[in-house]
Amino acid sequence: MAFLRLVVRPVCWRLPLAAILGLVAAGLGAGTGAAAASPVTAGQPAAAAAPGRSAPLVVRTDKGAVRGLYASNAREFFGIPYAAPPVVALRWRPPQPAARWTGIRNANWLAPACAQIGSIASGVINTSTSEDCLYLNVYTPTVIGSGRLPVMVWIHGGAFTGGEGAIYDGSRLAAQGHVIVVTINYRLGAFGSLALPGLDARGASGDYGLMDQQAALRWVQRNAHAFGGSPSDVTAFGESAGAASVCDNMASPAAAGLFARAIAESGCLLGGPSQQAAETTGRAFAVKLGCTNAATQVACLRREPVASILQAQSSFGWSPVAGTPVLPLQPAAAFATDRYSHVPLLQGTNHDEGRFFVALGYDLGGHPLTAAEYAQVIQASYGASAAAVLAEYPLSGYASPDLAYAQVITDAGFSCPALRADELAQRSGVYAYEFSDPNPPDDFNLTTLTFPLGAAHSTELQYVFQRIPVLDTVPPFSAAQIALSNQMIAYWTRFAATGSPDRGGSGRALPYWPRFSGIRPDIQELVPGASAPESSARFAAAHKCSFWAGFGASAAALPGQ
Repeated sequence: MAFLRLVVRPVCWRLPLAAILGLVAAGLGAGTGAAAASPVTAGQPAAAAAPGRSAPLVVRTDKGAVRGLYASNAREFFGIPYAAPPVVALRWRPPQPAARWTGIRNANWLAPACAQIGSIASGVINTSTSEDCLYLNVYTPTVIGSGRLPVMVWIHGGAFTGGEGAIYDGSRLAAQGHVIVVTINYRLGAFGSLALPGLDARGASGDYGLMDQQAALRWVQRNAHAFGGSPSDVTAFGESAGAASVCDNMASPAAAGLFARAIAESGCLLGGPSQQAAETTGRAFAVKLGCTNAATQVACLRREPVASILQAQSSFGWSPVAGTPVLPLQPAAAFATDRYSHVPLLQGTNHDEGRFFVALGYDLGGHPLTAAEYAQVIQASYGASAAAVLAEYPLSGYASPDLAYAQVITDAGFSCPALRADELAQRSGVYAYEFSDPNPPDDFNLTTLTFPLGAAHSTELQYVFQRIPVLDTVPPFSAAQIALSNQMIAYWTRFAATGSPDRGGSGRALPYWPRFSGIRPDIQELVPGASAPESSARFAAAHKCSFWAGFGASAAALPGQ
């Protein structure tokens, strides 16, 4: 799949830390994407299998047959429904089974993105008003062989308000790692996270997007064999909000048994609102739309057009709700009390996560953060604790206010929460990493920055997929960087196959990656030509995790949570 996507440069806006962390789950490496359905026009799909290709183009799913296409290195199927359209009476209800069809369905069209306001942050630049969006895409090697392949289910980022599965081309990962990759859509914003007492008698309102993800995972369980995959070797993986979703599903009893391994890139244990807080938001949202009568509120909201809902939801934060049957506990609490699915977890962050958010909020508008603004934004974010944060991150210790603020975001919002997740989940098998390429390709063309972008938020995605999600092109890697990308693909896919990133598989041996365990656990530093374990104590010191431990979850809380 190599269709061109329009590149639109982001517009700068000025944000305090709490607001910038609202973009933490945005999957900003996604770039831009089209919201409307579009044909796949490149990749030279063949009418019949090329010589030596054994994977059939027609596959029979549990709902009917689908016909895919061949790209240069993979077999691809787009726009397969995994649930019924959640429209009209099914708006704000758990996902229902998709309808069966007769004949062969052409799976060569991308489905619409779920309803959302277009945003560079989510990677979907055009506003989508489609509620008929519960579809998935499947990528497999062109030759399956006799054995069953591991299946990797990608959950996109987008702050739970944006994004889509089609942004991510899984063909290279599937072909090179010899796995099946599935990318999914799920309901977003108010459509996915609205909570009201009248919405669901079982008390599960607020978790529709999470239930969609679980419905997609159930589809994989039912259909993996048809595509050559193993339902017992399913890995849920995602970045940012997708990473938070992975860990939410680990904490969800409803997802138990749906996946055997998990990969979370930059966002495990972000947490969400309680049911009470979410219902308070839900009532305010309903009032904003003029649905004030509690007895008729749900019916009133279901009559509202999509555009009105999108406009009204922008004043509120949205994410999966804790305290429901779907998500009984905040993920961090579930991990801490041993009430989560004990599947092996590979998770980590990027060395310079916060630099992208500072670039987006300041430099791209031609207004780098000033010393006075740095103090103001820390005060706005931390209130009575601002003085302590400024003392820990003095401007004298950094080349610019931009870099000081970026380090606060990196440490408080990403690195230290990730270390805590490692510690809480290590009993079930954790492999921790930090992506630390100091000069990854600038896939956003951020040429106006006054500081190096470094290993910023989402920059690892081009290494995992070996594609720039914006343009679906091969990144301009150096020889050492392409070697790192190949290494990461091997780590990720071997983990999906075996539960260990450096065990099994064929080809060249990989640098040793120890399990995060014992009294001196290690974190794998992923660096071109130098990937190796690093002491977690050194990692914690570099990111000032002892300091942030005193702040608890509030240091990285997202708006509205």
